[in-house]
Amino acid sequence: MATLDLDAIAAAGLALVDHRGADALTMRAVATELGVSTMSLYHYVENKAALVELLVDKAHREQPLPAPSGEGWREEVRELAGWMRNSIRAHPALLRLRLEYNVYTPSMLTFGERWINLWQQSGLDFDAANRAAAASSMAIIGFAKEEVSLRDFKPPDPELLSWLPNMRHLSTSPPEPGTSFELFIRALIDGIFDVLARGQAIAGDAAPIA
Repeated sequence: MATLDLDAIAAAGLALVDHRGADALTMRAVATELGVSTMSLYHYVENKAALVELLVDKAHREQPLPAPSGEGWREEVRELAGWMRNSIRAHPALLRLRLEYNVYTPSMLTFGERWINLWQQSGLDFDAANRAAAASSMAIIGFAKEEVSLRDFKPPDPELLSWLPNMRHLSTSPPEPGTSFELFIRALIDGIFDVLARGQAIAGDAAPIA
């Protein structure tokens, strides 16, 4: 029987959802993984939401946030985006569990504050920076979720692509995932900033002259 403490419970829960998915996470299943009774688990964890919170915190401790690089807001946004991607790829089931049980941990909220602060350093006004932070976060989450879903992807039968040279080339020589993400995140940061910055300029141009 494993030593029962919060870290052991979180480790067992993470292993469970990593191998069997979000639906596998129950108090009984975690207790079974640890070789203890379900009731003994409740002495440490109040309910399933608290269990999910433990898992999220442990996952965040596994991969500390990158330290500020001092290389400008764009580069720091890019580095944090990589952290988001790696976190989702490492434990994809946690994203659904966090939303399902409405879990907000101090580590999550600290990340969100830093993310918004970086966009505010871009020179966008307050509202535009917040919109940029929200839109970019959603896009990164979507990209990472798609990467996870494609892990077991099998390309079409070559015969189906015999008359489609571009599709045939893409299916037989797909871009390296890291390269695709680098292209995606740089285009995302620059694109969102440029669109919102132009919007600010247009709004300013349209203002009446005193």
